Amino acid sequence: MGQRANLVIVKQDGYDLYYNHWCANTLPSDLFWGPEHAISFIQAQKKVDQTDWLDDIWAEGGAVIDEAKKLLLFYGGEDVQSNIPYRRLFLELMQRVWGDWEIHWAHEGIVDLAEYVGVSRDKVLSGKDDDLANVNLRPPGAMDWIDTIASIKFEDEETLIFPLDGGIEGYLLHGPELLQNCNKSFGYKQFHMEEWASDFPSSGFHLDIKNKQIEIWYAEVFSNIVQRLQEKWQDWKVIDHLDRYEAQIEILRGRLQFQTEDSSKRLLEIKASLLRSPTNPLGTISTLVTRLQKDGKEVKVSPYAYMHENYGMPKTIREDIIRYAFSMFENNEK
Repeated sequence: MGQRANLVIVKQDGYDLYYNHWCANTLPSDLFWGPEHAISFIQAQKKVDQTDWLDDIWAEGGAVIDEAKKLLLFYGGEDVQSNIPYRRLFLELMQRVWGDWEIHWAHEGIVDLAEYVGVSRDKVLSGKDDDLANVNLRPPGAMDWIDTIASIKFEDEETLIFPLDGGIEGYLLHGPELLQNCNKSFGYKQFHMEEWASDFPSSGFHLDIKNKQIEIWYAEVFSNIVQRLQEKWQDWKVIDHLDRYEAQIEILRGRLQFQTEDSSKRLLEIKASLLRSPTNPLGTISTLVTRLQKDGKEVKVSPYAYMHENYGMPKTIREDIIRYAFSMFENNEK
């Protein structure tokens, strides 16, 4: 249980490393309010030894704040992490609050954070084995289950589009075996996402068989993805577009269309998430332990589960900051 995160404050002579057991899912909202509040939030958490880095399995969020360079590098959240249009809009608003600071999304998650402060990526890579999806490109059982858009340009120059459930790793880590099991009857010459689902897909890939080239984009954090794919597709070139899904649209030249984004609706969703009252996981743990003990059960709770400090910020201050961010955003849009 938990949403674990490593949080880092860069100093002149190194860095301080902090741990929070519960903030990964709320991290975008915890950091939104500007550098002063973000630094205070991080420093309120449990400071740990520099050997206590999470790896890419356990780290579900994290941040580095470099005050000297005015830079924030982070990842985490739910919608912010899984939905690219939502994230772009959130980061645009956040930039208004952070002013002249650089804000960067950590596409490789904990790997990006560790490398920023000089820690080897090998220290935080787990060497995990993925649960691979079926090796065929069959469409999902329901129209709104689409997670990934695959496209393949075959040797005869025919290009087909395959809507899939699950992420790109579960397909591409099969290597060229994926192509050996490709049934063209599952493919579409044209594909409009709005006709299938309301949710924006979280990843996509394009395979050019003749030129032996793979191009990928994704919303979720993927550590070491290019290196891992290169091991499976050894004589292929892998191009990583990070979260730039437009690359696949450009490749397919109008054959693929994603949903039209309603920015006004997204802004309301972001505002509601920022104004939501912070939850207190420690209170939930305490309630659960008390209830189980009343039932005569012996309960042991890991001390890590208590590593969480809420950073209190009056709702009026949050409302003022949101008002300012929205005002600056709207003025820029005019």
